[in-house]
Amino acid sequence: MSGKKYIMFIDETGTSDINDHTQPFTLTGAIFEYKYAIIENAVSCKLKDEISRFKMKCFGTSDIHLHLNDISRGIGQFASTDIKSRKSFFRELPSFLESLDFYIVSVTVDKDKLLEYYSPSKEPYIVAFTHILQNFYSFLNNTNAESARIVIESRDDASNLLVQKTFFDVFNNGTEHLHIDETLKKRMKGFVMASKYHTIYQSGLEIADLICNPLSRVRRGLIEANPKCMRPGEYGKKNKIFASIKHKIYTATDLNDLRNWGFKKVPVLKHKRIWANDPR
Repeated sequence: MSGKKYIMFIDETGTSDINDHTQPFTLTGAIFEYKYAIIENAVSCKLKDEISRFKMKCFGTSDIHLHLNDISRGIGQFASTDIKSRKSFFRELPSFLESLDFYIVSVTVDKDKLLEYYSPSKEPYIVAFTHILQNFYSFLNNTNAESARIVIESRDDASNLLVQKTFFDVFNNGTEHLHIDETLKKRMKGFVMASKYHTIYQSGLEIADLICNPLSRVRRGLIEANPKCMRPGEYGKKNKIFASIKHKIYTATDLNDLRNWGFKKVPVLKHKRIWANDPR
């Protein structure tokens, strides 16, 4: 019996500039079954339908693009959205994400340790993207996937070139921890740089955006969100989003080993530890 077709949407938060110590850098991939997340032949998909219903519930319209920072700050398409609706979005977000059928791989780069332990230091984007690919390839092998595609939001020309180079370097040569055999290469059917408003890919890119920053914050030991539409302390001290999606994070072993798989912080300096509420 043939395996399923998958597609991974990747988003980033922070800055990959290794000399900028004010912001971390995280890449996150949201992995969906292809038919669940992609509109084909002008026929809607389940992910698009679910997101549209969620938008209508929170904002009274589906004709908007969900972007976590814009909703938090009330900027961009949400500049005229009332605070009540934006608060409602953050309250409803955990249960909405939990209801969706997808997997997660996320990598946060500790740039200070990267500088300390590697000389010359490596490019944070390349480090993060390589680990994302390693986990995605592991996922494809363990699920006996038939095929896979990767979609990344298109940036400026220099950033797009760096991403493409990193992908094809790993795809063609593998890494010291990952051998890319011909079977795996044949499974990879596409690598796309797409606008966040792209009709076919928008929904998947929206989900990647919604989970990327919360995962980055939790991995660094912070409360997952600090919505600017809420008073200080109003969001609370519980990581509600993380709790709703933790079981979706990919691991080839068990949930106690998330830090070595789909919830990494690199460089990896610690051995496997039993999971605790402190995810650092």
